[in-house]
Amino acid sequence: MIPDLLEPLPRSQREAVDSAGYRIMRWMAAREVLQARVTKGRIAGPLGDFLAHWLSLAPAKEADSDLWLSFNYAQDQTELKLAGGSATLAHSSLEQALLHLPALRSFWSQELRQQHFVALRSLVPQTWLMDPAQVPPGAVIQGLDAVSWERTPQLRGQQWEIQDPKGQVLANRFLSQNSILTSRPASGVVLKAWYGRNDAGQVVLRSLEAAP
Repeated sequence: MIPDLLEPLPRSQREAVDSAGYRIMRWMAAREVLQARVTKGRIAGPLGDFLAHWLSLAPAKEADSDLWLSFNYAQDQTELKLAGGSATLAHSSLEQALLHLPALRSFWSQELRQQHFVALRSLVPQTWLMDPAQVPPGAVIQGLDAVSWERTPQLRGQQWEIQDPKGQVLANRFLSQNSILTSRPASGVVLKAWYGRNDAGQVVLRSLEAAP
């Protein structure tokens, strides 16, 4: 079952599915480290205050158990994106935004190691925490090249959703307190993968199927 579904994917995407379970587990462990640092006040200044606010809205700690993940694969674009899963990190727009937050880049690089951090950023849909503070004159929002949050949903050639921290889509599509902007992957084949630990304790791909 696994070889048949992985065969049409480019090599880099096959490797991404195969290693995603392990990388998600590393992300979960690093996320606990971040929580501890913020709780203990080890990240000071505006960044510490910013993280304390958003982390107070984040889900509770996850259990370390067997893991399943789903992936959206747009064949015309050879693009593979994480679409959901049993781990909160896999479906929480807030958690995904923290992974993409420029101010945390050095933290994730150190805790995850650079290779895994780059791979996760490529797999996880681009997401932004919509800070109500105005963008400074002459600056743009990184990754969007927009000068204000109000203009981002109207960017051409992209599909966007504005959500609250619980993942509920906001129908009004304008900036409000604690809004999160996330990109929606192009529609395609949805793959569902199950991961478990082998006799050596390593997280490995157990099975893979095309979701209905």
